[in-house]
Amino acid sequence: MSSSSSAHWSAYEIFAVLSGIILIGAAFVPGTSVKNRAWAVLGGIFLTCYGWYVAHQTTGTFQFPVVIFLIPPGAVIYLLVKAFGNSGDRNPPPGASGPGTPGSHGAGTPGTGG
Repeated sequence: MSSSSSAHWSAYEIFAVLSGIILIGAAFVPGTSVKNRAWAVLGGIFLTCYGWYVAHQTTGTFQFPVVIFLIPPGAVIYLLVKAFGNSGDRNPPPGASGPGTPGSHGAGTPGTGG
């Protein structure tokens, strides 16, 4: 009886492990909240471990539902939008705009008669 277990890597196992690694990497995108980072890391660990586990099984039938291949790209897109989605809508520094500040259109702005 051999003590070494040979892995049976198919496209499903490889994709699950790669998706997990990518999802873990996406957790470190700057600007991502701690909650989103935690979910990304947990999901990545799950996918990586499941792919590794299934590849090392010698008996049994294991299924990979289609959703397992849709969640990682969707999660990466979600994390990127959360991190960079507001980049065009940056808030001005405190005191840079508002009533009484030249160039703003609020009440009390010089030259507006208000």
